[in-house]
Amino acid sequence: MSIKKVKILEFAPTADEIWQIKRHKKDGYTDYNAQNGLVSLLDTNHEAKQRPQIRAVYAGGKATNVARVIDRLLPDNIQAEFELVTFLPPPKALMRNLNFGNSGIVPSTPTGIYTQCLQIENLTKIKPHFEVVDELAETGNMQTTRRCIEIVLEDAGTSLNFSPRMVWSQESAKAVLARLASFINEADMIIIAGAPPLWESSDNLLTPHNFYAKILDLTRDDCQVSIDVRGYYLHDCLIANRPPRFIFMNKDEFFEAIDTWKELDGKALNCTLIVHNKDGCWVWDKKMPDSDALFNDSIFFPAPKIEKVYSTIGAGDAMHAGFLREWIYSKCEEDQIRCSVVYSQAVSAISVSNDLATYGIDARAVDDMADSMKWR
Repeated sequence: MSIKKVKILEFAPTADEIWQIKRHKKDGYTDYNAQNGLVSLLDTNHEAKQRPQIRAVYAGGKATNVARVIDRLLPDNIQAEFELVTFLPPPKALMRNLNFGNSGIVPSTPTGIYTQCLQIENLTKIKPHFEVVDELAETGNMQTTRRCIEIVLEDAGTSLNFSPRMVWSQESAKAVLARLASFINEADMIIIAGAPPLWESSDNLLTPHNFYAKILDLTRDDCQVSIDVRGYYLHDCLIANRPPRFIFMNKDEFFEAIDTWKELDGKALNCTLIVHNKDGCWVWDKKMPDSDALFNDSIFFPAPKIEKVYSTIGAGDAMHAGFLREWIYSKCEEDQIRCSVVYSQAVSAISVSNDLATYGIDARAVDDMADSMKWR
């Protein structure tokens, strides 16, 4: 099947800011205890404010991370139409009357507008598409957009992450699902990454745990769905009428899903499962793991050697993006899965081995590394 329309779904729109703070007894952090995970940021005897350096500001959310990496890897002669679909809350009061001309920005909350601006700035080949849903209106109990602050301790090689939890209502989840139903049939491929927002379910017909399975039910029979999510959001997807075509998770998440593997126990599915960590990838194609010997039926692809790891932030998203980019544009006719896995490992390796993380991914460098890995 030729993939002509790809929609990447972002349910957790985020404005990410990376701040860097140095070790200094008055103007930075004073102590970091790696064993206990404790950091002392403030000197209470000093009246000056902390002045961290802003390293980066960009649109976040796992689906947006995947979109940003795919955007960097797409060829100039794009054959498919890629859209990043972001669901945003409605504006309040006079914000409804804002006119952004032909910028592509639509009225929303201040954080919603901020996120739109960052997406438009970050993406050159993928089109941002914004869906404002009235039921996503933010209240004291609902958080439908967010700013994420990551404070990097320069000399300690670690960071602190401050990110509000995304919270919907059941009504807002139903409204988003209804909006999706109006256009999801257009897509040849749907990409989902990250956990859905949380909400309290009153009837258990629509919950965070079956939300992605409900999306699968809306797709065409020939639509390929790729999903990167923890095991407890995966179970209903694998027993849905149309399971995902691709599933991505890290090794810890794989073990979290042990009850699912026991239930399916080697069942044949038109599905490819890709499990990864720093050592490489384990791949099950068209068959789920055997619960008695989880890794026996997998194919292992060792990770490329890396001299220095700067940061693993976004490495899983980079791998997901790399696989899909190669899957859509692969020239491998005999073993497309293998070629896509190898390419994805090269993308992840380039991401972790430069100080710009996913922003440092260069398509030519990825091609060179993938070509040096003898399987491509």
